[in-house]
Amino acid sequence: MGKTYFNLVDELNFSGNEIKIKGCSVQPLEKQVTSGSATFRTDLSHIYQSVLASQPQMCSTEPVHGVSPEVYLSVMNSSPQVARISIEGNEKDGYVAKTNTSLNKVSMRDASATSAKVEDTEAIVVSGLQAKGNFKYQFIETALHDIDVLIEAGTSPTDITWIVYWHDDVYRHYDRIHFQETANKLGIKMQKIESKKQFINYINCKNKNGGGTARNNIKISYMSVFGHGQTPIFTGGNETQLSFGLGLNLSEVELEQTINFLQSDIEQLKTEAFATNPITYFFTCNTGTAGRDQLRFAQLWANKTKGETWAFTNARSNYIFMNSTMDEIGIAFNFPGDKIDVAVSDVINGLRDEGASISTEVLTKIFGEQNRETVKYVSEHFIFYPVPEEWRLKKARADDRERVDSQGNKYGYADKGSLQYPLVNNIGDDMDIILGTLGQSRGFIKFTPE
Repeated sequence: MGKTYFNLVDELNFSGNEIKIKGCSVQPLEKQVTSGSATFRTDLSHIYQSVLASQPQMCSTEPVHGVSPEVYLSVMNSSPQVARISIEGNEKDGYVAKTNTSLNKVSMRDASATSAKVEDTEAIVVSGLQAKGNFKYQFIETALHDIDVLIEAGTSPTDITWIVYWHDDVYRHYDRIHFQETANKLGIKMQKIESKKQFINYINCKNKNGGGTARNNIKISYMSVFGHGQTPIFTGGNETQLSFGLGLNLSEVELEQTINFLQSDIEQLKTEAFATNPITYFFTCNTGTAGRDQLRFAQLWANKTKGETWAFTNARSNYIFMNSTMDEIGIAFNFPGDKIDVAVSDVINGLRDEGASISTEVLTKIFGEQNRETVKYVSEHFIFYPVPEEWRLKKARADDRERVDSQGNKYGYADKGSLQYPLVNNIGDDMDIILGTLGQSRGFIKFTPE
């Protein structure tokens, strides 16, 4: 079998150096490395290459704690999650593989919480409409996840407003009641929004009908937006936009005139509605991608608000793994097209939860028939963690979705929201975008005022 090399093409909130990783081959490394009291072999690159042979990868070119860079990887798979794999020896002459996913749980929380705690400011979290797909609450749950993170970080619930876009084609009368119940339970405010005009009015005036002086005293220090996004070059629309109504049974013209927030609409916002140095996170597709006019929605937003703005750039946002467990096993695959999506961590945690052993046959299904030899090695030498707390949360929230109200109406979502933030979409599905933006940064990228 010939050697295959993969070059880094993505930059994803990451400080690291470009290296070449050998796929489908084993490179002899140092025979052993001592880390603390544990001594273990480092010729394990084939284990990771069997899983990641078709994926770009990133890590330091220098050894980390004496471990070769080909072993101690910061992995970016095609989902992609950003994770660092570390290897520890154990008393059974085997190895324990650990990962830490940083895209989901670190990079988005660096500064937002402290910004939102300033007196007389407001944190706004927006849920767009999911008119297509099997799970209409995906933007509800991810927004609630962000709200939960904000509260845990110290933001007062009374300073948080949850904006819920509403359309009768998506939600039922009981959904409104349920959303308000959730807001009351969390101690936050909920604002139902049905149009672009109401959205702009709320930002400028803290009143969806416009007018009043409330925004003079309470400025916006934090915003996050969960929903669809479009840019004409790659994903449609007449201009880059927050597509709050994507999939509704309306014409594109009607959507853009009445519901979706367009790049040109940014000019209607009042800079004075925002606090000093506000932070905005757009979890919407291509909000940082340049349009035909070479302007970027996220940059114009940063200029208008005079604050830091994060956006998916040259990439679509991926909500598929929002409820996958990735705290200790950060490997997940998002296949392009119509193929089945598999979160490997969920498979393994499910097996653990049932008390079943992770057999060679099960691992073969995960890693692929062509990697049977590697699977055998992993099953014999690697120890996987007990079921993590995040798996318990996943099950509890699954139960939460099944609860019903006094009228028998199912809630369908968890009050605490999803387990994860959206990820950058897989390379296969975004290939047109990648090819159309060669040489540019790709990922969840920060924009500052110009």
